[in-house]
Amino acid sequence: MATILFAPLPLAGHVNPTLRLAKTLRARGHRVVYCSLPDVEAALQAEGFEFLPVFGDIFPKGLLAELTSNASQLRGRELRRLVRDHVRRRNALLQAALDGEYDRLLEALRPDLVLCDDRVIDLPIVCHGHRVPVARLNTTLPPHLMHLLPTGAGRPRSSARMSVLRWGEVLLARLGLVPRFQEYHRRLALKHGCPMEPVGFPPFQLPLLRDLVLFPEAFATPSTPEGRERVYHLGPSIDLERQEPDFPWERLQGDRPLIFFSLGTLASSGLAHQVLNVAREAAARRPEWQFVLAVGAAIDPTEFDGGPARVVAVRHAPQLQLLRRAAAMVTHGGFNSVKECIYFGVPMVALPMKDDQPDVSRLVVHHGLGVQGTVDALTADTLLSLLGSVMGSPAHARALAQMSLRFREAESAEADAATLESFLPRPRGVSASVG
Repeated sequence: MATILFAPLPLAGHVNPTLRLAKTLRARGHRVVYCSLPDVEAALQAEGFEFLPVFGDIFPKGLLAELTSNASQLRGRELRRLVRDHVRRRNALLQAALDGEYDRLLEALRPDLVLCDDRVIDLPIVCHGHRVPVARLNTTLPPHLMHLLPTGAGRPRSSARMSVLRWGEVLLARLGLVPRFQEYHRRLALKHGCPMEPVGFPPFQLPLLRDLVLFPEAFATPSTPEGRERVYHLGPSIDLERQEPDFPWERLQGDRPLIFFSLGTLASSGLAHQVLNVAREAAARRPEWQFVLAVGAAIDPTEFDGGPARVVAVRHAPQLQLLRRAAAMVTHGGFNSVKECIYFGVPMVALPMKDDQPDVSRLVVHHGLGVQGTVDALTADTLLSLLGSVMGSPAHARALAQMSLRFREAESAEADAATLESFLPRPRGVSASVG
């Protein structure tokens, strides 16, 4: 059978959506291997996968978590020093790839197919030089197709705006404040004979990669721009059997509606503290509800745990298990959390902060699956009002039931695996088609 390489970003939100696909391919007899920074090695080995670390001398195990924690606490000169160190490491990583780190990986593994995170831009360029088929795995809404979504979110930037952004990127790179992506990708593409489009942001994009999106067309249907490969809709790819953290289940009281609160793994410490304080105040006002707060790695959960409202606060929560019994979730609008809420029919209060979260949250509201608040203006009163508008709401329950059905119907592991297998190289005279 084939050797299939998964290359996710080293973040839970980018690794978790790949697990169901990877396990299905493994069950069908394929050799499935992951490559990423060493920080996610333990999590993937716990799921039983082979793991090949890359750039471990630049980003040794544990460094990403340390950088994330420090960045949320430092200010002023210390923060600028940390940013410069991170940029130095990123530039070293780019140079290491140019010097052949990915080449050595591909030559040793000889994969038949690479499923590459859409944020990992350099590996597909190297794969082109090695003639290895690549598909771009979008673990969230595809940023280069965002403006084609039904809410009109993420409209394309004007050419003038793009020009300003490009010059801004060049200037910041010269100052050592961002990695030299543009210069590096041009050199890497030249080395591997890879054609690049001088459009979009980042300024150079691969023009002919297959896009895989992990949600049904009923949720969002990006069209395919002219000159690009089609977009393939797979199922939501929720691994219901993934490993989850321990939790003090004995502290939950089954007769109280459960409010699960999580801002994801990348929320800044200062902003998270602000919102968690609001959540604690809201919990104190509604003692008949049960609040569970997942505060993240950078915050001490004992700051919010217990009290008159008997809040349960933990660093990391078993999200799938909690959603099975939750009455509502307060979420940052991360795509994986939103998909899992839909799957289990849990109404959402979305509090987007950055990246794709505003666009995902707009889709939540567009489909009637929840409501959206503003972090900067959040108070205990507004949070309770938002929760009250979705908990027990017949309209939200109907919309969630309909979308949950679409998600469950689309969750066909065998069909998804067959789609991926159709990308594998075929012997001459053998053809395959995917509907």
